[in-house]
This record gives sequence, C-alpha cells and structure tokens, in this order.
Amino acid sequence: MSSYSMICYFMIGNYNTHQEIGNYINKDLNDNNFENVKFTCDDIFHNSSEAMSNRKNKILLDYYIIFYTLKNSGTFYLAVVYKNSLYEEEDNLIFELFEDIDHQGIKKLVNSSGVLTHVGIQNLKFCIELNQENNRKNRNKKNDNENDFIKHKDNSKITLLNNEIKDIHTNVKETVKNMIHNVNDMHDIDDKSEKIKDTSFQFKKDMEILEKQIKYRKFFRKFLVYSIICIIFLIILYFIFK
Repeated sequence: MSSYSMICYFMIGNYNTHQEIGNYINKDLNDNNFENVKFTCDDIFHNSSEAMSNRKNKILLDYYIIFYTLKNSGTFYLAVVYKNSLYEEEDNLIFELFEDIDHQGIKKLVNSSGVLTHVGIQNLKFCIELNQENNRKNRNKKNDNENDFIKHKDNSKITLLNNEIKDIHTNVKETVKNMIHNVNDMHDIDDKSEKIKDTSFQFKKDMEILEKQIKYRKFFRKFLVYSIICIIFLIILYFIFK
C-alpha cells in the first residue's frame, strides 16, 4: 500500500468504559517513533472530554496526523495517517470512514470481554484497506481527468494558433499580390512623369519619388519577399510564446 494514502493505525474504543474494542496496525509500518504516537493516541482516548462528542478532531504531529471523534453511542474512533498523504489533503475521507465503519456495526462483533472477535478484526481490516484502495483509484482517476483536460486545452490552443497562422499567411499573401500589382502599374506612370513634373513643384517632388521607386523596384521586390518571410516567422514566434 502506498504511503500516499496509508492509514498507519486505527482504533475503536468504548468511551464509557475506556476500554479498547479493537485496532488495526498497518503491516508495512516500520517506525520506532510510532510508539510515542501510540502513547499520544492512548492519552487522547483516556483523557478526552465528552464535550467533543460528534466533533471532527485533528492533531498534527511531526510526521503523522491523528483524527478522532466520539459518537453519541459512546463509541470512540481514532486514526493515524502519514502527513502529505491523501487523507491530509482531504481529511473528510477519514471521518467518512469513521461513519462507514460505525454504520456497519463492526463495534458489535465482540466477545464476552467486549473485544473484537477474529471476524470483527478481519472486517475492520477489510474496510480500512478497501477504503484506501478506492480512494487511491479515485485520486488516480481525478489526476487522469485533469491531465486529459490540460492535454485537450493545449491541443485547442495549438489548433487555434495554427488557424490564426493560416489566416495571417493568407492575408500577407494577398497583400504581397496587391503590392506587386501596384509596382507593375508604375510602368504607366513612367510615360506620364515628364508632363506631371511641369505642373507644380509638389508634383515634381512626387515624380522624383516615383522615379526612385521604379529605379529600385527590383531591390524592393527582393526586400519585400525577405521582409514577409521575417514577419511570418516573428508572428509565429509571438503566438507560440504568447
């Protein structure tokens, strides 16, 4: 059993007589310091006030957490779990286990001395280990669902990015096509440039600009192509690291 959800120690007691009815100790537990924890558990059982009836009590130790409660019937339930375990993250699971074991009536499977019979001990062990296994499966399923959601979200973002890149590529392609068409139209402007320069000083300046554009149109076309490639590359980087 993984320590991720391990219950180290579980105890049922008769609070009215302060007699322990039965307990469960995890067979994988190997900690010399647990004797001190067990002493603390015994002290809680024998010295807790009845005012704690039906309260959800919790004590934090160095490496363990102690949960306990007292039912109206006088039955006392206590469990010790590892810190950083599933039961620390969702401590309601322990109190739900208390309720489940209480409703199953395991506390009644006792001998004439008021101690759990072999059947009672086996039922207690089965309930605890089944609870741990179910909680482990539920946590794994929850983690899988979260991972699937993240994966789906990432795929959606990639799809959206690809669509946006395609739109940008189409827009840029149309822009380039229009610009090349405009540059080709400059041939017609060449034939009229002399007449336009005679009209005004401003027209003369405009024509000088046009003449320069025509003169360097070959250079402009090459520059335009390289510029478009750089722009597309930068846009792709922007959407990737956005």
